Amino acid sequence: MLIELSEFNFKLFIPLIYPIFKRLQDFTKKTYIIKDNHLFKTFRYFFSYIFSFIFLLIIFFRTRKNKEGEQKDISSNMKTKNGKYIKESNKFLFNEIMELKEQNIKKKRIKSYLFLLLLSAVGFCSYFYRKLFKTDNYGRIKQSLSIILDIGLYTLLSIIILKQKLYKHSYASIGLMGAILILLFIISLYYTDSDYILPGLLYYFLHALLFGLYDVLGKKYMILYFSTPYFLMVSVSIIILVFLLIYDVSAYYLNPDISGVIEGFQKNIISARNFFLFLSDVLIQFIWNLGIWLTIYYLTPCHYFISSYIAEYFNYIVSATSSDDDFYSTINIIVFSISYFINFFCCLVFNEVIILNFCNLDYNTAKRIKERIKEEALLCDKSQAMSDISDNDFNSSFEKISDGQGNTSSLLYSYDD
Repeated sequence: MLIELSEFNFKLFIPLIYPIFKRLQDFTKKTYIIKDNHLFKTFRYFFSYIFSFIFLLIIFFRTRKNKEGEQKDISSNMKTKNGKYIKESNKFLFNEIMELKEQNIKKKRIKSYLFLLLLSAVGFCSYFYRKLFKTDNYGRIKQSLSIILDIGLYTLLSIIILKQKLYKHSYASIGLMGAILILLFIISLYYTDSDYILPGLLYYFLHALLFGLYDVLGKKYMILYFSTPYFLMVSVSIIILVFLLIYDVSAYYLNPDISGVIEGFQKNIISARNFFLFLSDVLIQFIWNLGIWLTIYYLTPCHYFISSYIAEYFNYIVSATSSDDDFYSTINIIVFSISYFINFFCCLVFNEVIILNFCNLDYNTAKRIKERIKEEALLCDKSQAMSDISDNDFNSSFEKISDGQGNTSSLLYSYDD
């Protein structure tokens, strides 16, 4: 077959499902928000991370039993067969090793905290920077420019920070996506005010850079410190919320015009109904945030392209059905829709969900590499088996032509003359 699916992986459904909750969150937000502001938006975004604490508790109580069992094994190994503790010299050595181990753990913990502070700073900037821009003016170039910058910067940051490698199928898919998105960007320019082009370029560049850096650094943190996305989300949430609340409380009493969180609660959470709508909104926001981090944890930051394309195409269709703008003409809808489906297919090729079996595009995919490893292992096993058979045949022949004294017959060695 020219086209085939990669090995089935249930985790691939994560980037396909969680964008649905982003659309739900857009709906629930409108049911109780009367007057919003950027600080209150940022607060709700990172406050939603707190729900990860539930999963963190489940993991904690599960691993606690295992750790108790391991400690019992260590204490039992400290005793000899007759029940006496090991010699003082060995005990001293053991204590020295444990002390060095604790020092290394402490150093690693400090580095982990510093990494989390950096990650939190990038995360806060990635959401709050949009306060500097009027985002309603850049909607027409979003469908092309935003995606091409996401693809380019996410890929570049993954190469630099995560040492991700690109192969023939990666370059082919990125090249085709880039060409199509540039074409869509040129079409969008015709309908966009020239005054908004450069600000829009800067806005979407910062969006792709900051969110890309946030996601890639998050992946790096989970790899380096063997962390779960639940711990990362709770840690980032606590750090950002503490600083945000300290700032907002101080600003509210010193200069209320620059505060936002307290004002957001005062203007929007005005009844019990709105309070429960606020909680449901935050819970839904948590689900799609968790979907992003589970995608990054189990797959790669570049798998975000898949969900990004789904979300952007849905936004485009919603805007097209509710607007009389010339930008959403019939011909443009057809062109953009075809382009979206082609690029979505290319995203699946880039992330090896779909494998192209022509022009050697499948050679360096994970599935083909695994197949070659199995084949090589099988060949090695066969070679070893043949070698063992040859050695056994030689030994049996040698035994037949030797006498009972262990002296070899002249059929093998001739010392005549």
